[in-house]
Amino acid sequence: MTEALSEINGIRHGGELGVQKGSDYLVLMILVPLIALARFVCERVGAYIFLTSDAAAEIKRKKGKLLAATKKFEESFWKTCFYSLSSLFCILFLSWEPFLREPFAIYPNPVGTKLYWFYMFEIAFYMWMSVSLAWDVRRKDFYQMAAHHIVTLTLLLVSYSVSLSHPGSLILMFHDIADPFLEIAKMCNYLKKERSADVSFVLFMVSFMFMRLVMYPYFAIRPCMFQTWPLAVHLGFTAQVVWSILNTCLVVLLGLNVFWTYCIGKVVVTKIAGKKVKDSRSDTESD
Repeated sequence: MTEALSEINGIRHGGELGVQKGSDYLVLMILVPLIALARFVCERVGAYIFLTSDAAAEIKRKKGKLLAATKKFEESFWKTCFYSLSSLFCILFLSWEPFLREPFAIYPNPVGTKLYWFYMFEIAFYMWMSVSLAWDVRRKDFYQMAAHHIVTLTLLLVSYSVSLSHPGSLILMFHDIADPFLEIAKMCNYLKKERSADVSFVLFMVSFMFMRLVMYPYFAIRPCMFQTWPLAVHLGFTAQVVWSILNTCLVVLLGLNVFWTYCIGKVVVTKIAGKKVKDSRSDTESD
């Protein structure tokens, strides 16, 4: 197999666009309901944790405020659980894989069992999160978050379908690792644990900026845009269309990262001014 591969711009390839079997997606019929069930269970646990806290006791007579705070806390608890498990899986089972160090070394990308299930769970998660935006707490960055979910889902589906799951998994890792710290900071804020919220937010800010504004552009966007174009030209029109879709999504995702970095900066300025840390990225509801 290896002997039959040609090489273009450092990428060994088999001479044609790699297309995964459509039947690979059938498992989503089970995984999407499973994600929905996991969210329901996590949110019930989160609601119990918050409602038995001192922070909830302080506002128990203000039913509207208590309901809103409980809803926010349980959403953050669910996201903490998922992003933590996703990040832990990446660190324990994928970070040691050679393809993460050379995601563009060979095309089509071979998909092992671990990578397949990681991809399918991520696709199921973003499918359900896209749907649940309809009833989640409405926040200031609702449209940006909707765009993020649509772009991420497009990247996942297209990259897997055309056998580009190696760089796809690297991009997921860059984006998922910072998110648990954000959701933990939010939960600490709701529980009025200010010091813990500050520490978690600093960890989020550092990991977010490093992963999404340094690692992501350099190790994902740059090679995806420049290293793969000669191969796309060689493989023909369909490959060039795929290249255009994927790189457009990558740039949009970077733009969203820059927008959220601006929001993080506003939080830092607020804190320096001596006010309470609040996540202006997505924790303030619209009027």
